[in-house]
Amino acid sequence: MVNMTDNCFHTTADTMPAAAASLDAGPISTSSQVGGFGFEKPNEGNTNDWLTPPALLQRLGTFDLDPCGCAGMPWSTATTTYFLPEHDGLRDPWFGRVFCNPPYGPNVGAWGRRMADHANGIMLIFARTETKAWQRDVFPLADATLFLDGRVRFCLPSGERGKSGTAPSALLAYGQNNVDALRNAGIGGAFFPKAEILTGIKGAQL
Repeated sequence: MVNMTDNCFHTTADTMPAAAASLDAGPISTSSQVGGFGFEKPNEGNTNDWLTPPALLQRLGTFDLDPCGCAGMPWSTATTTYFLPEHDGLRDPWFGRVFCNPPYGPNVGAWGRRMADHANGIMLIFARTETKAWQRDVFPLADATLFLDGRVRFCLPSGERGKSGTAPSALLAYGQNNVDALRNAGIGGAFFPKAEILTGIKGAQL
């Protein structure tokens, strides 16, 4: 899920309301702290919570855990979902196949490292490839990346489709089973296996 200040699509997150998850959202236990790209600004509209479209999730298969749930979301992202304040998805134990749409803020790199350590799941984040988080914690650690053709239209907490995202999105696979799932999901875009990181002068210095 996405949350412009939360953990549901997220861009910057403070705190999430205490969770009372719907039956459709799976067992309740939820999500995490602020995280992501520091330059992302909170949404100034009626909501800061933006959910991953169910059609996208369905193409990726079933997941055992979503550590970044949004309280009250109308569909399930995984068998078990972590919600604040009962759970901190960045610190609490992970298990099985994980779907992670982390809060976008200064901690997105920490989510990338946690995904790499767990080595079994798919993460959805903005494709801000020039940032330190991507260069340090995403490109070197993800086993494959799918840069999506077009911008994802995330959903409001009611389930209603919103406008397209404020930036392109990418899906990151961790573990060979998820590389295969991502490659065969039928989602259009540019698919890259594990990145080769080259050392040298930075673009900003040229």
